[in-house]
Amino acid sequence: MDNYKADITLNEKDSLQDMLNLEKSLVKIYSTAMTEGVSKGFRTLIREHWNQATDDQIKVFFEMTEHGYYQVESAPEQVLQEQKTKFSKVKSQLS
Repeated sequence: MDNYKADITLNEKDSLQDMLNLEKSLVKIYSTAMTEGVSKGFRTLIREHWNQATDDQIKVFFEMTEHGYYQVESAPEQVLQEQKTKFSKVKSQLS
């Protein structure tokens, strides 16, 4: 019976991953609410919640990277330049 209990217990990595997923979902939900809301008071409240969710998300992300649970690799310089060029083209088309 003790082994069963150990098998269903979330470890730190799983708990942090769940928290990261939750915060990312909240950011998306608040972003949608911002585009749908028209009341200044509502939008101010949602912006405050959105700011808190983005702050919480990056804190969880940094915690995961510090513990080696989330690996981040820098993109090659060529890929960065390609993305910058692509963004610049889109930006100029929208101007």
